[in-house]
Amino acid sequence: MGHDELVFAIVNYSVLPAWLGLVLAPRSRFTELVVHSGALLALLAIAYAWLLFGDSPGPQGAHFFSLEGVTRIFTTPRTITACWVHYLVFDLFVGAWEARDAERLGVRHLYVVPSLVLTLLFGPVGLLSWLALRAMLRGARTLREPGPAGLAIPADRPEPLR
Repeated sequence: MGHDELVFAIVNYSVLPAWLGLVLAPRSRFTELVVHSGALLALLAIAYAWLLFGDSPGPQGAHFFSLEGVTRIFTTPRTITACWVHYLVFDLFVGAWEARDAERLGVRHLYVVPSLVLTLLFGPVGLLSWLALRAMLRGARTLREPGPAGLAIPADRPEPLR
């Protein structure tokens, strides 16, 4: 197994314990420390930056303004791994939010599990399934979370930083 393949395997499998925690033990100390603290996400974000910015000279002709330019982003094993880490980070972030959102809305954990699995496997499809389910079960039509004392924070008056 080459260096790039090893790095890919490490980052790829590093999220599985976190997803198992979200699905099987959402309120456990493990899930709190690994997932909800953001620790794993931070480590993966560091790996992402290292992979992406350490790919020297990097994909030639890559840019975000045409399909051809984006296609060139995915031309080196290191940058492809970085892009995969991008998916891993954001899918896990969304899955963690879904689990917390279900708890906040009083939705039984069993109901959010299919959305978690779909989010792990198909990202936006899992998010869509959770958004539809939360709307059906709780009439939740906004992603705005309650502020202090359970009140929604008005869009024009964000809560002050403390």
